[in-house]
Amino acid sequence: MSSPADGTQGRLASRSPVTTRSTPAATKWPLPMVYKRVIQLLERSGKAFRVHTHPSVTTIEEARRKVPHLTRNLLKTVVFKIKDANWILAAVSGNDRIHYKKLADALAIKRTQLRSIAPDQVESELGFDVGGVGPFPVRNDIHVVFDSRVAQLGRVFCGSGNNTHTVEIEIADLIEIAGGRVYPIGK
Repeated sequence: MSSPADGTQGRLASRSPVTTRSTPAATKWPLPMVYKRVIQLLERSGKAFRVHTHPSVTTIEEARRKVPHLTRNLLKTVVFKIKDANWILAAVSGNDRIHYKKLADALAIKRTQLRSIAPDQVESELGFDVGGVGPFPVRNDIHVVFDSRVAQLGRVFCGSGNNTHTVEIEIADLIEIAGGRVYPIGK
C-alpha cells in the first residue's frame, strides 16, 4: 500500500502489479471528508481496490466522454431517505434506473416512506460530491442496497465521495465492505 490516501495518486492495494492513471491537476482541494472516510473504510477492509484520479464528472454521460475507460461496469449510486429515518444508497448499473417499489420492498417499508434526494442536499447533508456518490455507508444512519444484477459483474467502478476519484473493486468485496443487501431494485 504505497500511495497516500489523499487522492494525489492512483491508489493501489492489489496482489499483482497494475498501472493506474493519475492526473493530480484534476483534484479539487481540499478533498471532501467523506472521500477520506471512504478510503479509510476500504483500507481497513484489507480488500484489493484502486482509486483512479481524473477530471471532474457529474453525470454518467460526462464520464463516458471524459473517462470512458472507467465506465465499464460502472455503478450508479442514488441517494434516498426513509421519511424521518435512515439514508439509503441504492446501487445499480450505470444505465439502469431504480424501481422505487422494489427498493421499498427491499427495505420492508411502504413506497410512500421513500424520498428521493436532490443533488445539493446529498452534498450538504452527506458530504458526497455531485457525481461522486458511491455505495459506502460512511455514517451509521446509511444503509446500502445493490441491485441483484450488479452482483454478477466482477470488477466494478463506483464513486468515492469525490467526483474526481473513482474506485475500482470486485463487486463481492464492495458488497461485503458496504454491508449491503442485494435485491432486484433496477428497472
